[in-house]
Formats: sequence, C-alpha cells, structure tokens
Amino acid sequence: MTKESDTSSSLPENRLWQPVTAKWFAAVFGAALAYSVLRYHLSGEVSWAHFPLFILNKATSLAAVIFVACSYLIGRVIRWHNHDPKLKLVVIKFCGLMGFSLAAIHAFFSLCILNPSYFKKFFEEDGGQLNLTGELGLAVGVVALWALAIPAITTLPMMPKAIGGKRWKRSQRLGYFCLGLVVAHMVVFGLKGWLAPEKWPWGLPSISLLAALAAAVPLIAKLYQLIGKRRASSNQKAN
Repeated sequence: MTKESDTSSSLPENRLWQPVTAKWFAAVFGAALAYSVLRYHLSGEVSWAHFPLFILNKATSLAAVIFVACSYLIGRVIRWHNHDPKLKLVVIKFCGLMGFSLAAIHAFFSLCILNPSYFKKFFEEDGGQLNLTGELGLAVGVVALWALAIPAITTLPMMPKAIGGKRWKRSQRLGYFCLGLVVAHMVVFGLKGWLAPEKWPWGLPSISLLAALAAAVPLIAKLYQLIGKRRASSNQKAN
C-alpha cells in the first residue's frame, strides 16, 4: 500500500475534500478556466490584464453551473460512483456546495466589474444606469443565488433532523428552480450573441450559452423522469 493510499484511507468517509472530489474540482474548474482563456484571450480580443477578474469570473460562473447541475445528475445520469453509495453521497454534496460557493464568488466578482467599460450592453447609452436587460438579468441572478442557498444550507448534517425528511426533500428540489432561473439569467444576458454564431471567435460559443445548456440538462432529465413515472402509473391503472 502506498503512502498516498494510506493517507486517503485514513480520511473520514464523509469528508467533502478528498482525492475523488479534488479530481472533480480540478477537472470541472480546470476545463472552465481553459475554455475561458481560449474563448476570450486566445481567440478573442480580451487583454491578459483582465485575467484576474473578468476571465476568472467567466470560469467561475461556468464551473458553478456545472457543479450544481452535476449534483442533480450524479446517481441518475452520471453513474460513476454508484458502486459506492457513501462516496456518491459525498460527491453529490461536494458538487452542490462547491457550486453554491462558486456562484457566490461569481456574484462578488460581477459586482466588482459591473460598469459600462466591461458591460456596455447592460447600461443606458449615457452609461449612467442599468437598462432593462441589465436590471432583469441581475434580478434573476440574485433570486437564483437565493434559491441555491436554501438547498446548500439544508445540506448541513444537522438539517434533515432539524426540519424533517419531507421538508428537507422539498428544500433540495429548490435546486431545480435555481437551474431554471440560471437558464433565464443566461438567456437575458446572452441571447443576442447566441443568435449570431458568425461573430463567435473561432466558432466558439460564449460561456453564457454553455452555462445555459449545462443548467438545462438536469431539468430535461427530471422532466423525462416525471413523464416516465406518469406513464408507468397510468399503465398500472389501466391493467
């Protein structure tokens, strides 16, 4: 047995940060960051001087959505950890909480650079106030962060007993509401750009489009599951 396996085997089973979840973070955030650099630095015209906030904000927002989406897909669509139920639960919690924390960081990053120099299309022509697109997009984003905070808080170990099993399950379902708001948030901010693929640098779609697609996957999977249950229920009644 190697020294690394000795260390990992001594970790508590329910510890969120462990080799498996560290690999998840490296893969998801690393991919989001690499794509952001490729899309906006290498193929786009964004200066490297804007890497610390503008580009990291892009990567953080995409990674946040992917993590939240994965927390609702693991065990249903993503079955990599089904062989180990305890590990699967750890990864689900990790993805949910990491998604929430990155979403909060994204909100703070966005506030730091929320001005016409960075986001001209979200402001009136005189650059003074936000226009309808800016206000609507930000409002939806704030509500989405609130909707994500509730399942994140109820993920804490003491919460299921404190609020009861039924309420706990309801609170976790708010994540689907959050994902729906994320799709709306991205549509408001990015729809015009999505409809002009000829302007995409190197043919690469924007971060907002990728994030909207990532958020839509769990919603589609949930809808498919509900339709399947209704069909099975109607077939049982018919028989």
